[in-house]
Formats: sequence, C-alpha cells, structure tokens
Amino acid sequence: MFLLAEDAALKSHLSGITVSDEKNPTRPVGVWFGYPDVEIREQIYPFITIDLMSVRNAVERQHSGVIYDGDYSGTVAPVNGVFYQYEVPIAYDLLYQVISYSRHPRHDRAIIFQLSQKFPGMRGHLAVPNDLGTYTAYRHMFLEGTMKNDKAEGENGNKRLLRNIYTVRVISEMTPATASAVPIPDVETVRINQQVATSVPASMTLVQ
Repeated sequence: MFLLAEDAALKSHLSGITVSDEKNPTRPVGVWFGYPDVEIREQIYPFITIDLMSVRNAVERQHSGVIYDGDYSGTVAPVNGVFYQYEVPIAYDLLYQVISYSRHPRHDRAIIFQLSQKFPGMRGHLAVPNDLGTYTAYRHMFLEGTMKNDKAEGENGNKRLLRNIYTVRVISEMTPATASAVPIPDVETVRINQQVATSVPASMTLVQ
C-alpha cells in the first residue's frame, strides 16, 4: 500500500547494520520510526531513525494512459483469462530524513561508511514488494544531501552525541486500487497507556 510499503521497505533496507568495538565485534544498530521515547523503549546507542518529511505530487513525471494486467498492479490474486484495465498511477516523491545517533567515534565512522553504501548518491534503489508478495519493484532512491550535526550533552558538556543526517528521496506512485479505496474513517477515540512498557530504563519509573 502507498506510503506503508515504502516505510517498511526503507526500514528493511537499513536493518542489518552493525558496528564493532572492544566489547562487541558485531553490535547491531537499531532502526526506529522517529526518535525513541524513553517511556516506551530504552535508547540503546547506536541507532538510526526514519522520519517522513513530505509527500509531493511529482507532476513532471506524470503521464496518462491505460494499463492492462492480470493482478491489478499486484494488489489482487490473478485469475486465468481475467484482465484489469485502469489508468496510469499517480506519481509521487517521498522525502525521508534518516538520522544516525552514536556515542563512539568508531561507531559513527562505521555507520557513515555503511549508509554511504545504502544511499549511493543518484544510483540508489529501494526494493518494495507488492501487496501479494509475488514480485518486487525497485524504486529509484536519490540522496538529496547529508549533514554532520554532532553536539555535546550533559551539564558539563562531557557527553557527546554524534549525529549524521541524510535526506533521501524515494520515487513512488499511488496505484488505482489505493486511490479508489474507501477513505479511512476519522479517529473518534484515542486510548493511551493500553500497552505496558517492557524496556523502561532502570533510572526511570513506569507511571501506571
């Protein structure tokens, strides 16, 4: 599904990054949507966050026409002798911000190296499986820019936080099945604290 598929694909693309140090030669780098909330999960460094910054209608890539296929752009199971006719999907650009956080300079450099492989300038691609899992589309993924944004924390500035910010553009499209789907109903009730936190830091107390 539009947006959800790209989110899942980008998280999968970034998963599996590891760093090494004197205590662990293969320390995993966690991947989260948004900055980890200490009330929900412990902030274990290093980690990477993903944030969707904007969704832009890519009118310069839009074209018109009719498509015929047997699985309605990968959204329904194909049936022999049955074909679907629909208009060309709507073109979009999805702009993501990917930020890495670490405390150790060696971790920071290792993450920079691996992210440079994940986002190779104008030659990147993102594997996005279809809803049925029958095939995978490889979307263009462009590195729009990077920025180093280290800072010192703590009362005396003796706690360093090493950050790298990557801005990434993913080429996408809204399929006819998504565009014509029944709108999601408005949220009428919001329930909080329905799930008990399982990894609250030892220095903090869970509020019931």
